[in-house]
Amino acid sequence: MKIDKLSFVDRAAAQLRLEIVHGRMLPGARLTEIDLSEQLGTGRGTVRAALSALEAEDLIVKQPYSGWSVRDISEKELWETYTLRGALEGLAARLAAIGNNRETESKLKAAFVRLEKAEQSEDRGERVDADLGFHRTIVDLAGHASLSRQYFGLSNKFEWLYRWSENHWPSRIDLTSWHRPIVEAILLGDPDAAEKAIRKHGESSLADDLRDFAELRRRSA
Repeated sequence: MKIDKLSFVDRAAAQLRLEIVHGRMLPGARLTEIDLSEQLGTGRGTVRAALSALEAEDLIVKQPYSGWSVRDISEKELWETYTLRGALEGLAARLAAIGNNRETESKLKAAFVRLEKAEQSEDRGERVDADLGFHRTIVDLAGHASLSRQYFGLSNKFEWLYRWSENHWPSRIDLTSWHRPIVEAILLGDPDAAEKAIRKHGESSLADDLRDFAELRRRSA
């Protein structure tokens, strides 16, 4: 019985996660256990457990006396997420460069080729998937289990913000030119340059998103 119960929770969390990450549940939207229970066809206890799981992933928040809601977007949220991601990926790029070998070269080049194809296709969904896949590849290549757990525990939030960004303003970057310096530094086995390249990439992305978020807020005021 316990295994079945956990399975229901996992399925409910997976469905809610998909709705949030792909923007079908908007940032700041209120979430009630009763409504979600009816929509998912499951008990409130299952919904409550699923919401708690998503709270741990930083996708939703629970406020005293006001209940659950999808995490909202703000300048502070963007800054915190990008700087945390930059710190984790900076370490990953450094370690990947230090451990550079044939496997590193093969996997990194394959991830970069996917970026090139996504850029040529101009398919927005594939752009997002290829970009996220490239960064996840670097974390995998770091060979650091604790780092991977921390990173992948927040990967759904990273994807949520990325997809939200892509859906609210036109694509601004050329995927290949933005990621090539990271590839080159890692393949050269230069940990300082690798960390610097991926941090610069993150800082540029943050600057773009903050600028466009301010413009979006100005237009909706």
